[in-house]
Amino acid sequence: MKVALIDTAHWHVPLYLAALEKAGVGVVGVSDPTGTTGPSLAQRFKTRCFASCEELISHVRPELAFVFGRHIDMPKTANLLLDHDIPFAIEKPCGTRAADVQQLAEKAAHKQAFVAIPFIFRLSDTMRVIQSGGAPVRVDHASFRFIAGPPSRYERAGNPWMLERDIAGGGPLINVGVHMVDLFRSLSGSEIVAVSAFATSHINKLSIEDFITVTLQCESGAVGTIECGYTFPSAPGRQREFTFSIRAGDRFLRSVDKGIEVIKDGRTGIEHEFVPAEFETDLYYTNFVEHVLEALVEGSPTIADFRDAARVLELVEAAYTSAAKGGLTVHLSH
Repeated sequence: MKVALIDTAHWHVPLYLAALEKAGVGVVGVSDPTGTTGPSLAQRFKTRCFASCEELISHVRPELAFVFGRHIDMPKTANLLLDHDIPFAIEKPCGTRAADVQQLAEKAAHKQAFVAIPFIFRLSDTMRVIQSGGAPVRVDHASFRFIAGPPSRYERAGNPWMLERDIAGGGPLINVGVHMVDLFRSLSGSEIVAVSAFATSHINKLSIEDFITVTLQCESGAVGTIECGYTFPSAPGRQREFTFSIRAGDRFLRSVDKGIEVIKDGRTGIEHEFVPAEFETDLYYTNFVEHVLEALVEGSPTIADFRDAARVLELVEAAYTSAAKGGLTVHLSH
């Protein structure tokens, strides 16, 4: 398969490379407007580096593209690939505005395009265990906490634009919190109708938030809370805090060391079960690459597309609006 890597100055690119090499795909081109990562990647895959996506597709015709780049540039790149009927996977959040991603969703649906978004928790042990109860999952309430390392890690990775609200669209919520929003949406099975949030940026004094807490209210009555931030003192081997607890029917699930504890009422009293689970989210990008390649070959649906990304980004926008108004509840209608 002929694969292109688009706008590779992005900290997630290294998480894709081993899986692509293992799959034996042919990388036919790399684009990097910054000139920072593209040349070395082109050398690694014995291909050519181009200054832009436009230049790349004017010289080669990939059968699949993996798209990275700055959040603000993603809609332009996605529209270009849709116009050229090139299947692609694109990093979240796919843009900085829900309206732009909704436009992409409508265009992709009209063209019946192949698009994949790495909402990787859909491929995770966490999702597998939650959905393993034997009956359809109906989440009553859920709480997620994902605290990543400090903003300096993006500067070290060569992505200082991630700390600029106008380019990134926001901070930890639009970057890592989208995974939790998508996970709760997937598990609730109900439309989210109200959002409220509080945020702070007093720690690093940047245009993006340091920490934010979000409450999501579903039409069904289910409630989800999400806390995310750039405040964890990262060190080698320990980069973040990720914890959760979920009530789903007669089961209560919570993250514990190296797995998930499942607690429920049994015939003889309260039953406890420990299920091993991998919480290192970076590892699931290998699963995502394998999923994308398989879905394209088989013509099967991808785990998420622009419709999912647009809905998630709409909720992120509502949370930012609420936080800017001191926690005022934002009501959504569909």
